[in-house]
Amino acid sequence: MRFAKGRATAPVLTIDGVVIENQGGIDLRLNISFNPVTGAKSFNVHVPGLGPICRLDVDGPAHRPAGRSHKHALTSERCPDRNLPDRVADRPDLSGRSLADLFAEFCSMGGIEHQGTLIGPDSEGEP
Repeated sequence: MRFAKGRATAPVLTIDGVVIENQGGIDLRLNISFNPVTGAKSFNVHVPGLGPICRLDVDGPAHRPAGRSHKHALTSERCPDRNLPDRVADRPDLSGRSLADLFAEFCSMGGIEHQGTLIGPDSEGEP
């Protein structure tokens, strides 16, 4: 997985649409974004056509009552339509960590076994 630059999202770098295989056969996709100007990082799992079901935001804008690093989760069937506003857990312990470290933590939290390589913006071959 490699970050890409996009005119519409500059200066944010993104990885979009990574398929997450799962036992339920649900079409799950992962999008990752990194803003090199602010240091904000986001890992968003969504179901195409339905919306987000889980998101981890680190070093981004504060989400009251949580701080700049927090995790969004489902509380009801309506959450994807509303962009996961209700169950937001503060995660200050994640602040300042590298993309690679956060990706490993995110996979661990979600029980995701990643079998590839995440090529971050600070890796050789930066986009």
